[in-house]
Amino acid sequence: MNSFLGRPYLDSYSLTADEQYAVNVVELPGGIKKTLFLLEIPEDRVSKLLSSKESLAPCDIAVFVYHSSDESSWKRATELLMDVAGHGEDTGYEVPCLIVAAKDDLDSFPMAIQNSTRVSQDMGIEAPIPISSKLSDFNNIFRRMVNAAEHPHLSIPETEAGRSRKQYHRLIN
Repeated sequence: MNSFLGRPYLDSYSLTADEQYAVNVVELPGGIKKTLFLLEIPEDRVSKLLSSKESLAPCDIAVFVYHSSDESSWKRATELLMDVAGHGEDTGYEVPCLIVAAKDDLDSFPMAIQNSTRVSQDMGIEAPIPISSKLSDFNNIFRRMVNAAEHPHLSIPETEAGRSRKQYHRLIN
């Protein structure tokens, strides 16, 4: 969020306790400008958010950020991704999703590439996007967010239960 607003990198980090907002303009190729509004939701509030059927309706994209050298962070990000994907499938409010591997300047945890490739392939979404705020390497993340929102069908995750349900409905029809 800080990098999106052009704030400098800070070595210290404090866990997000409250929702945080950020708004900025993203310039796309051809000089096209889009306004990107970000809302950071603390992970302990996601279950409350998903308690409402229509909670994802106003959401254009969900981005799951994890610490690339911390396996428990990766596991929690994938759990949240599965929760959001399942909620979308159950309610009809499916949301395109991206996974971001933050702190790419640090060594990844063992099996990181294999785990992230498997999850992204299984769910039919793009592999995690590596970024490093410390190195100011954002890998066009903000443009990629806009692109995913503009072309949602390319980034909507699908759970195993969702695939089975679709296959069942195809067979019945």
